[in-house]
Amino acid sequence: MKRSFVRISFLAFASAGLFACGKSGDGANVSKPLTVIGQAISSDTLPLKDGSGNAIPLKGTMLSGKTYHIMSNVSINAGDTLYVQPGVTVLVHGNGAQGTSPMFLVNGTIISDGTKDQPNTFTVYETATTPKSNSSYTTDASTDPAYKGYWSGFQGTTTCNLMAFRWTHIEYTGGPYGANNTLFGKAEPGDPTPTIYMAPTGAAYGKLIVEDSWLFGSLDDCIGKCQHVYVSLMRNTLNKLGGQGGEGINLKNDVYGDMAYNFCYGVATNGLKTAGIDGSSTVVNIYNNTLVNCGFRQKKATRNGSINTETNAGGFIYNNIIVNCKQGLRITFSSEKGLKSDTLNTSYNNNLTYVGNSVKSGNDYLMLYIEPKQFTKKQSNDINGYVNGADSSNGVNLGSNVVDTTKYNPQFRNYDVVTNSKGTSYLNSVIPTGADFHLSSSSQAANAGVYRSGTGVNAYPSKPAAKLLVQYGFPMTLLANTGGVDAANITIPNKDLGAFPSDGTGNQHTY
Repeated sequence: MKRSFVRISFLAFASAGLFACGKSGDGANVSKPLTVIGQAISSDTLPLKDGSGNAIPLKGTMLSGKTYHIMSNVSINAGDTLYVQPGVTVLVHGNGAQGTSPMFLVNGTIISDGTKDQPNTFTVYETATTPKSNSSYTTDASTDPAYKGYWSGFQGTTTCNLMAFRWTHIEYTGGPYGANNTLFGKAEPGDPTPTIYMAPTGAAYGKLIVEDSWLFGSLDDCIGKCQHVYVSLMRNTLNKLGGQGGEGINLKNDVYGDMAYNFCYGVATNGLKTAGIDGSSTVVNIYNNTLVNCGFRQKKATRNGSINTETNAGGFIYNNIIVNCKQGLRITFSSEKGLKSDTLNTSYNNNLTYVGNSVKSGNDYLMLYIEPKQFTKKQSNDINGYVNGADSSNGVNLGSNVVDTTKYNPQFRNYDVVTNSKGTSYLNSVIPTGADFHLSSSSQAANAGVYRSGTGVNAYPSKPAAKLLVQYGFPMTLLANTGGVDAANITIPNKDLGAFPSDGTGNQHTY
């Protein structure tokens, strides 16, 4: 399969309804044609049915300004494309039960091309029996509609070669797999679906691009168990993901790319996780992310609670901020399911971890900077309270956590990390209205990151002995910003830590 695998024809419509307005240098309004791929989709109730009552596969373009209703499973054939213009709302009629929780079954390509001014939305059609969540649902996952799994997200089959979501809200996913479960690896009927799943089996890697989007409310993993793909997962907000378990992003095997400038708040287990499953490499750079209040709905031991790599996974891991999570960064030696991370092809430093709660849980603290007896150590430019111990014969570190709730505060502009760690506040998965996770001018996380022209503590990392890190780079260039529908907009590492650097680059969302 050729790398230019997306067979797409473009058709520009010269009508006012299909043009977006911008301004030229002299201030005059200039119309920019909206992309149309294939035929415009005019029906607002989908899928359409043939004469025998069978659902007709979907392809073409959903039009800006329209609202579409999804009544049952929608499929996109191999070689076909569903393109969603900016400003589209898609309401999925689902109730979380098997057979009535529709999915987008993607054998081909789906592209949701929202913009900052005109984002797209895929959400549940709200009724009295399928209510939406609100700010009154803070800590009880059993009653919160965010975790009901009303519909079944975007499930890529072995022939799906491109999924791209830009400036797109995706909400209330995790409905159960049905009789088509055999299309999706080891999934069983009744298992919760991830919001986005992609695992092509062709020679060419698939492309998964999720940028500037809002992922809210999933029953289990959100971006889940993806394999054999190149990824750009950039500048997203991940909130209320996983009821009793599940990751915000869970990249499972043979995945290469970058996860950066994501904001994870109130995720059940890890906000960001990478792993392998069959001995092949997974190398994903994880940098400039901010994670808050993650890991506490997962009650099983050894699952970590913020950023986790395991089972032959590696990458550059720099410039992250972790606040009031169950545990900080973990480079895994062992866990309940995972095996050893690829420590040779891992490089990490310049990460800040804050713990605001000094309450003990059993023999250890409720929150840890680093989980002992794993490969993770406090590095030279890390900001946290872990004290490295001796390395055992198998390479794990026997250090200890010295919790100090007054140190390592990242000093966000408008979010009190101390107050929000007390009592049960750290269990609250609602992002406070008006919260601002940019850094104050006096923050110790400001000017503490690695960046391309940095020197000293800010020097760009290299690890010549790590063959895969040298081969793929930091960030990677596997997905290029070509200007096409499969373009990736990758933001490079910043001198500030976290997802919201003071220069205004990075995550653009407000709360």
